[in-house]
Amino acid sequence: MMDKIRILDCTLRDGGWINDFRFGKEVMQDIMTSAEDAGVDAVELGYLDANKGSLHDRSMYLNMEAIRRNGLAEKRYPAISHMVMIDYGKFPLETLPEYGPESAGIDGIRLCFHKKSLEEAIEAACLIYNKGYKVLFQPMVNSRYSDDEFKSLIDLAQQKIPVLSGLYIVDSFGVMQQEDVDKRVRLAEEVLDPDTVLGLHLHNNRNLAFENALAAIQAASESRKLQIDCSIAGIGKGAGNLVTEQIMAYLNRESGKSYDTRRIRRSSERSVLPLKEQFHWGSRPAYVLTAQYGVTPTYADAFYWKKRVSLQELEYLLMHMPEEKKDSFDKEFAEIFYQEMFDKLYDGSEAGK
Repeated sequence: MMDKIRILDCTLRDGGWINDFRFGKEVMQDIMTSAEDAGVDAVELGYLDANKGSLHDRSMYLNMEAIRRNGLAEKRYPAISHMVMIDYGKFPLETLPEYGPESAGIDGIRLCFHKKSLEEAIEAACLIYNKGYKVLFQPMVNSRYSDDEFKSLIDLAQQKIPVLSGLYIVDSFGVMQQEDVDKRVRLAEEVLDPDTVLGLHLHNNRNLAFENALAAIQAASESRKLQIDCSIAGIGKGAGNLVTEQIMAYLNRESGKSYDTRRIRRSSERSVLPLKEQFHWGSRPAYVLTAQYGVTPTYADAFYWKKRVSLQELEYLLMHMPEEKKDSFDKEFAEIFYQEMFDKLYDGSEAGK
């Protein structure tokens, strides 16, 4: 099994939520080349976003040309895949160049989507495939799917998408425990084509990302290609991700892999850890609460870090969060909801509840 495990470094993509993707060209190049030199199997360079993307110095790109302008198009090692993510509906796929000279070295696209957009996302995945790219299909907030819904999703994706290169299990809010990961991997094994990569993206709200990665490794079949996401120093949205250095060291020790963790540590010290002096990531009580209530951690950032509410007040807000607002942060709603809930809390109507 161990020789089938692949590592995808998503520092530039998921880590970008920490600093509005404003790494700067030199840091972006350092992170990419360090991950490549360390021997990862894939590097995710960031997002394509037609509305919020930029041409320079950010890893949220306006278009493929922006990847080239930031000096990230040239591969140092042809065997390493370069990936980029598209959040369904945020990039016009008709403008995506055909795979080839104009695709800035990008081999594949990870398409992420919410449950309500499944059928539209499958159509989008087909368009991406027809452009010549590998397609990795990512249903966000995997815990929102029942067992039967998850298996049906895989069946539908395999029926409709001509070639599905990968399908992801995503613990978007850090709610999953080892038994949850074990069960979801085994469900995927029942229906997922043996040649399709099974991806795993974990968040670290409860400090369980590493243990959950081990659970996935143990649950996957001997022949399954398992692609595990990680980021340097665990940088990422909210509590962050599985730590690249940690999973590399484990695989070196347990499976005879030869990842060069020194390259990662150097990049961490130069380019990532300085950000931790300015921004929050890592498992903290506020993010444990968002995991407990199945809410995107961005609400913890908005209420706990910016509004300076107490943990007790934060829990009160999260436990009253409408279901339809939990998956994606809505800034306008957050302001209104915050004021309404505090009015109820402190006018006595919620006293003692």
